[in-house]
Amino acid sequence: MTRLRTHVFVALAREVRGGPATFAPTTATLVTGEHEAVLIDTQFIDTEVAALGEFIENTGKRLTTIYITHAHADHYLGLDALTRRFPDARAATTAAVAAAIEATLDDQIRQWRDWFGPDITAPAVLPTALDGDVIDLEGHPLRVIEIGQGDIAPSTVVHIPSIDTVIAGDIAYNRIHPMLAFTGPDEWKSWIDSIDTIRQLAPRTVIAGHKAPGADDNDVDAILDGTRDYIRDFHDVVTKSTNADQVVAALTAKYPDYGNVTTLVVSARAAFASTG
Repeated sequence: MTRLRTHVFVALAREVRGGPATFAPTTATLVTGEHEAVLIDTQFIDTEVAALGEFIENTGKRLTTIYITHAHADHYLGLDALTRRFPDARAATTAAVAAAIEATLDDQIRQWRDWFGPDITAPAVLPTALDGDVIDLEGHPLRVIEIGQGDIAPSTVVHIPSIDTVIAGDIAYNRIHPMLAFTGPDEWKSWIDSIDTIRQLAPRTVIAGHKAPGADDNDVDAILDGTRDYIRDFHDVVTKSTNADQVVAALTAKYPDYGNVTTLVVSARAAFASTG
């Protein structure tokens, strides 16, 4: 049986309209066999989606499935262009994520267009629920795990046992400040539990939904422990601080090589907005 391979497409950080805020580098992962391929997440800026399409075509593989890990628009807005380009590919996710996408789609489109203007295309195609929890790729199971909490819930990961790989969506971040703005202390505990669930799978490779260009997908300890420790540190610093600026200063000092400080700023402000 042919060994599967993963190919990670990373879109660089992009300035939000009006600047100087930026959106974090975002991944889409192509899993290939001998003849076929499965894509996990889609990108969201039109030019990046087009480049991802070229990336897929250049492998020479037939795209059978596009799987969406969770209901954040940066992971699914490319569905429309990609399903037109690859009409044999089905768009899929879990029933819970499909429902979350439908429930939040209008708000997500408005928000992303505020940030990026005409570079965003609203999808005419949305993912439908998988029948079961396995995507077959030439006899290899890609196992979908409804893991629950990441930077939002519901979130899922894709486990590929034959190559000891987890495609983690936004459960894990790799040398990028995690987005904690949509969660609070209870969710942070659950998010850490999700990271521990990935750890129990004993992966040798973890592909994060947001990673610094060039960051190593095989440095599993840095990815999983790094995300877990960051969440704990963020909680501790928020508890001891009196304003968002103090949180930003403390976390940038502790994680000086982490990218996209905008995410930290947004998360810190949200933490203090929620506490009054």
